[in-house]
Amino acid sequence: MTPKAAHTIGAVKKTRASNVAQVWEGLARAHTSMAAALERDMMPEAGMALAWYEVLLHLSRSPGGMLRYQDLARVAGITNSGASRRLEQMTRAGLIERRSCPTDRRGVFAHMTPKGEAGFKTAQRVFLNSLERNFGASLKPGDAELISAALSKLP
Repeated sequence: MTPKAAHTIGAVKKTRASNVAQVWEGLARAHTSMAAALERDMMPEAGMALAWYEVLLHLSRSPGGMLRYQDLARVAGITNSGASRRLEQMTRAGLIERRSCPTDRRGVFAHMTPKGEAGFKTAQRVFLNSLERNFGASLKPGDAELISAALSKLP
C-alpha cells in the first residue's frame, strides 16, 4: 500500500450544511438569471419594468385592487421611500392612483387604474410566456411540482 502524499487532500464529506448551501446557491442563480430574462422581455413586449409588474400583481391580488404604500413596500421588499418613488412613477404613467384612507388621514392607498389593469393583463401574458420559455422549458415533467412543494416548506 502506498502512503498518501502529505499534500493530498481526501474527498470532502458532504454535510447537510453543504447541501443546504448548494440549494441556496441554485435558488440565487436561478432567480438572478430569470429576473434578467424577464426584464429583457418585459420592457419591449409589455412596456413596463418587472418591478412595475410586481406592484400591479400585488394590487391585483388585494381586496379592491388597493394596498397601503407601506404594505406594498413590505411585500415588494423595498424601503418606504423606494416604494414612494416607484409608485409616484407609476402614478405619472397612469397605472395607479393615490387614494386617501377613510379611517386614517395620513394613510395613502395605491389603487390600480383601468389603464393599469389593461397594462397588467398584457404584462402578465408576457411574464408567463417568458417564465415558461426561460425556466419551464428546462424542467422535466413533475419537476415544477417537486420544486414548488419543497419551496412551500420554507418560511
